[in-house]
Amino acid sequence: MTIDPIPALESLGYTDREAAFLYLAGTHSGYFLRRQFDYFTDRNKGSIVMRFLEKARNAVHIKSLDYKQGWHVYHISSRTIYRLLGDPESQRRRRKGDAQVRAWLMALDYVLENEGDRYLGSDEERLRFFADIRGISPELFTGGDEKLYPLLASFPISLADRRQPARSAVRVAFIDEGLATTEKFLRFLSAADPLLRALGNFEVIYVSVSDSHFEEAKTAFWKRFSGNPHCSPKLFDDDSREVALQPRVILQPRFTTLLLGYSYPILQRSEVRGSERVRI
Repeated sequence: MTIDPIPALESLGYTDREAAFLYLAGTHSGYFLRRQFDYFTDRNKGSIVMRFLEKARNAVHIKSLDYKQGWHVYHISSRTIYRLLGDPESQRRRRKGDAQVRAWLMALDYVLENEGDRYLGSDEERLRFFADIRGISPELFTGGDEKLYPLLASFPISLADRRQPARSAVRVAFIDEGLATTEKFLRFLSAADPLLRALGNFEVIYVSVSDSHFEEAKTAFWKRFSGNPHCSPKLFDDDSREVALQPRVILQPRFTTLLLGYSYPILQRSEVRGSERVRI
């Protein structure tokens, strides 16, 4: 039987909004900042967030990580929380390096700003969606262990139209946590290519706190996906019969950049609040 995570978290003593925030943060990040809780609750009153943090710390559901210079990152480290989220062995409950923590904090900001999408939160939900709802061969998005390719499991994936999952555009947010080059993005495109082509209608959103890689990423994306309006979900070199059995889809790629206007630990700079989305 599937447990509804929000009421389950409320049973631990959290309010409905606190439980909803824990659900989002635990599913998409595992880490959060105080300002992210304020953003989600649309409040900026210290007493509200302090009560929440005190409650979660006393229950040993979160740990406070001191990043110096006034930065505190809160880590949802309790197995109980992840068990109620349906993933008791989640990697998010384990302490990660600074780059991964920053990437997950950025992913949470992305999710908070795009709350209207329907997110495929867990690996299990993504596997079911791609295989059962969209009818895509698991060979296009899993390895020999039948698990999602790591670069497909690392980033937020959502549906633009939650009412029509079988036809909705699929959005994948690539998080650039401060990369020196676009090499990781190129690896992501290579790993995601078969799945994206099988989906047909998709959008890749390049999320960063700097626009330094936007043009290079845009060029790489359109070099791979432009000029090929039709494709098959999978190409077989030697078996034309299997090719014939594969449904053909119209390729409708979109590439968008999202410049996050927030500050994060280790990025010691002054940044304005908010974001600017540009579709290219």
